[in-house]
Amino acid sequence: MSGGYVRPQRIRQHQVVIFTFAGKFTKAEAEAWNAAVLDLKRRFAERITGVTLTGEDSPRFAGRRVRRRVRRR
Repeated sequence: MSGGYVRPQRIRQHQVVIFTFAGKFTKAEAEAWNAAVLDLKRRFAERITGVTLTGEDSPRFAGRRVRRRVRRR
């Protein structure tokens, strides 16, 4: 994980926080995540302008190293 900390900001500034999860989520983990998001929304209600969650399929080669050929002149 890189970063993960918000910084103090002025009135007309904003910060974007993105979490990317890979792998299987159990029902308990999904419920814990949803509870944590709900808690954040309640704590920072007047400052959070949006929460967007989308699920995407990982590319089939994810986790494998892809070797690219380099052309030499």
